[in-house]
Amino acid sequence: MAGWLERLLPQRGANKRESLAVKLRDYPPYEAPHAGPPLRWTPEQARENLAYLLGHRERRLKILGELLRAEGISIDDALEGGDWKPLVDALHDWANERWPALHAPRIANSRTWLGSSRRGQEIVYSMLMDVAILLAELIIRRHPGYRWELDLDEANGRDGMESYMRAVVRLPASGDMPCAMDLDVEHVVVHRYMHPEYRSNRLLNEWKDLVGEAVSGAHEAAWTSEAARAGQGDT
Repeated sequence: MAGWLERLLPQRGANKRESLAVKLRDYPPYEAPHAGPPLRWTPEQARENLAYLLGHRERRLKILGELLRAEGISIDDALEGGDWKPLVDALHDWANERWPALHAPRIANSRTWLGSSRRGQEIVYSMLMDVAILLAELIIRRHPGYRWELDLDEANGRDGMESYMRAVVRLPASGDMPCAMDLDVEHVVVHRYMHPEYRSNRLLNEWKDLVGEAVSGAHEAAWTSEAARAGQGDT
């Protein structure tokens, strides 16, 4: 029986732009050492997965860059310090146009995503991870406080947080900000793929807000403003 990816391929002779399903047949998988679910990982296994991400992120950006170049989108200028907004706008429009055809209910769910090897019929999760790496790097390269880290908070594990044992983009606690700010960028990207039916996903560019708030320093500024208000109340 043909898998979902094959069923999404255009019929022979179709006079259309090559589908993403076709392109993903040859997309190199994101081969982290340990497939999920993350709740089964030891901290050491989670660290090995993080080490893989850090050691392969440049290669993954090149892989995604080649795919996006064929889709009419260049990532180079934004990664080299240019204006990031046009790129994120283009990614938003591309997801609106091209991702719905990739949606497959059998795999478009959190259980499959968290347990995925990102290979074969689940290769879409390699592409989505690479998009997450791209968005994360737009932040990290512009705000020196953010870096890739692991969510090893056992309380998050008990609460069923999907970030637990996975890589997040973290702004450590400092100054008036008493706790770290963790951005689960992959979850934000995957959620977009899982829910093409949400009008909010099509109309609102959540990725632009994610990058913009981090790059601008809005998260730490909110704590500074709160501390200032509290100080005024004490006088």
